[in-house]
Amino acid sequence: MLEAWEWEDLILCPCVLDDGPKAKEKMVGAGIALLTALGWAVSSVIVKYISGKMDSFSINMLRLWSGSIILVAIVFLSGRGNDYIHTPVQSLIFLAIAGLMGMAIGDTVYVKSLSFIDVSRAFAIAMCAFPMLTTVVAILLLAEPFTWVNVVGAILVVVGLYLMVVLGRRRTAAAVAGSNNPKGVALAFLAAVLWTMGTIALRLGATEIDAFVAAAIRVPIAAMALTSLRFSQKRREALQFKKYGLRNVGLGVAAGVLMYGVAAVGYVVAIQMLGAGRAVLITAAAPIFVLPFSIFLLKEKPTTWAIAGVALSVLGVILVSAD
Repeated sequence: MLEAWEWEDLILCPCVLDDGPKAKEKMVGAGIALLTALGWAVSSVIVKYISGKMDSFSINMLRLWSGSIILVAIVFLSGRGNDYIHTPVQSLIFLAIAGLMGMAIGDTVYVKSLSFIDVSRAFAIAMCAFPMLTTVVAILLLAEPFTWVNVVGAILVVVGLYLMVVLGRRRTAAAVAGSNNPKGVALAFLAAVLWTMGTIALRLGATEIDAFVAAAIRVPIAAMALTSLRFSQKRREALQFKKYGLRNVGLGVAAGVLMYGVAAVGYVVAIQMLGAGRAVLITAAAPIFVLPFSIFLLKEKPTTWAIAGVALSVLGVILVSAD
């Protein structure tokens, strides 16, 4: 029988009985989201390394199809083939929308914005707007629970991203001069809206679906859509893999396995465990991992703003993950 002080403790702290498993699930989900961000970061560093040796379309094609082949192979070799073939129609539609909106159209619009404004400006607009839009939509439309602590964490993550990708980059005068083209700004923001739509569709479509199955539907659909779009334009300069060299092609494949193989599954799991809002906020902090890689592998010199941005983003991730 419980003593009086024990009853008092249970009344004052009901989380001892009810919230233990839920809190543990959130911690695991946050860890998976961070690992997903790490996969994105490593993939981004690889892409940056080979971007001067291969055209962007060939890189994206390698990444999407490498991830697609790996995911579909895992699904069938692990005995999930029946679930894959018999995916409910509603889930299939939402996952197809997620692949088209987020990867095929959203990424294409973002790349297009880079032809009007410099990359630091486009990245700042898209990656700061994306987590905030997703959080607002997740709260208002999906009724995902958020506390004031989580909201403060969300703000810190976005501010940290701004410090890292805008103030933390050394920019040339030419880049600054071309950073405010209205069309480029609009396209970067549209990319964030499309990514948000894709994430919400993924949240709705992957609720009752195995994470590997969900990713193995979403990624190949994006790959097929992007391939059809590019071949309809008859661009012959792309996909000339012979001239790229085996090493660069191999690195492109590795980037695809990380980005659209490993991280794509982690992203689905994080959304399932944390909800769309929290998962996006944590994975959006991928630049936290990019910074050390860029220092040690790409020999870039970080600024004080970039370091401050990392610190704020880390604190924000902790608060976003808190109950």
